[in-house]
Amino acid sequence: MKNLETIKLTQEFKQFCDIFNFTPEEVLQAFIDQVDIAQYMCFPLDPDRWANLFMMEYLLKYTDSEDTLRAYGEFGEKWVRVMEAGGNDVVEHTRKLLEEWHQSVLEDRINKIMNGESDDDQ
Repeated sequence: MKNLETIKLTQEFKQFCDIFNFTPEEVLQAFIDQVDIAQYMCFPLDPDRWANLFMMEYLLKYTDSEDTLRAYGEFGEKWVRVMEAGGNDVVEHTRKLLEEWHQSVLEDRINKIMNGESDDDQ
């Protein structure tokens, strides 16, 4: 990941922090701490859903890769089966699905690097 020190805080964000006496670090950390896609997918009306909703909207708006969107669809199909099966551990099953997808993405990126390909070669 790129160095997070390059994040430029907008005047509006700094103003919000100043008015309510928050530090930018604590606001951003709270946002990051609330990102839990598995929890959001299983309980979309949870009061702490807003960071996750932002992440999902960002995904839909800025993902250009057809392969990524196709993989998201495949993940969604697996997730539906988890939800249909029900039980008390749907969040953990969803986390497991996400972890498997994450591992697959990392392996694909490593293979591309080793083969001299880039993500733009898709």
